[in-house]
Amino acid sequence: MLIFDLILATRRPAMTGVERYGVNLFEAMRKLRPETMAFVRDASGFTDRRGLVEVSSLYGGWLGLPLLIRRRGLAPEAVICPTAPASPLFRADKTPLCRIVHDVFPWRRDRVMPWKGRLLYRDVETLMARRYDLLLGTTEPVAADLRAQIGREDIAACGNAPGVDPDGPECAPPGAPANFVLAVGTVEPRKDYGRLLQLVESAAADAPPIVLVGRPGWGDILGDIARLAAERPEKFVWLRDLAGDDGLRWLYRRAACFVSLSQAEGFNMPLVESAMSGRPVLCSDIAIHRAVAPPWARFAAASDGPDLLWRALGAAAAAAPSAQAVAAYRRLYGWDQIAARLLELLGAGAYSGRDAIGLSGDASCSFR
Repeated sequence: MLIFDLILATRRPAMTGVERYGVNLFEAMRKLRPETMAFVRDASGFTDRRGLVEVSSLYGGWLGLPLLIRRRGLAPEAVICPTAPASPLFRADKTPLCRIVHDVFPWRRDRVMPWKGRLLYRDVETLMARRYDLLLGTTEPVAADLRAQIGREDIAACGNAPGVDPDGPECAPPGAPANFVLAVGTVEPRKDYGRLLQLVESAAADAPPIVLVGRPGWGDILGDIARLAAERPEKFVWLRDLAGDDGLRWLYRRAACFVSLSQAEGFNMPLVESAMSGRPVLCSDIAIHRAVAPPWARFAAASDGPDLLWRALGAAAAAAPSAQAVAAYRRLYGWDQIAARLLELLGAGAYSGRDAIGLSGDASCSFR
């Protein structure tokens, strides 16, 4: 039996890309291993309730997960943590742990994070890094960053995929304009929304409005976004908590272009989702975008100002990809493949992290 820790990933109906990752990976794993279980705070985001165990307390449930597992008499082959670090109480527990990390942002840009984010995703993550039997990155660039950051050479990549099914139903979200440029992502500093606001402020009269879908995160940029959305609603629409995938699909299918100017990403799920919906893409020229962006994507340098960005957006929008190119891109990603890859890694005793760094553990053991 495998157990997924999805407690912190299911704290709210509207999920981030990382939270969607955990839910989608569990759903795919449940197809391969029907006995798979997940501990959750809210079960509303799942297709059904098979194998779900709801906890009454968010952080209490996350911290006390080893005790909850023991009280139920469960003996899992592994506890998988695909969205947040494992509870520190697992340090006194011999249950095999698998942690999937999405990027190294919490270590390299921790000064811009709120204290709760630093505590959980930097401090607890660092504390638990030597306890994980299997430590993975979602993509090879992330795995390479983790190997350099943490000093473990046994970190592999397990894969990533879109959280929103591009072929599902759609529904127009309230306030969405007819013709627009789309950006999607939590409002926080690494997304570099300051440059997005510069685009709005420099927009010509005939330029399309920019629609931003992203719940409030942290940082001073929040106030600037709220102010500009109130002052220039004809050029900037902020859809804070767009509930449900139907509205996102409507936006993905109709955007003139998708734009992401992020300084750092682990995968950038919205970028991939928009590309799988056949949208032109303009994105920042960072390593992960070079790895996951579609062949028709255009890249913006960090030094590009608003005028250059508007020209790049126009050029991208004028060169929509062919149906054949979109179909080929779609075949690159799938949750079933990621679940199978994870099972492969879980069954490989060579990935015993504790043995690799000299802690207690049997290098020959297998999770399966």
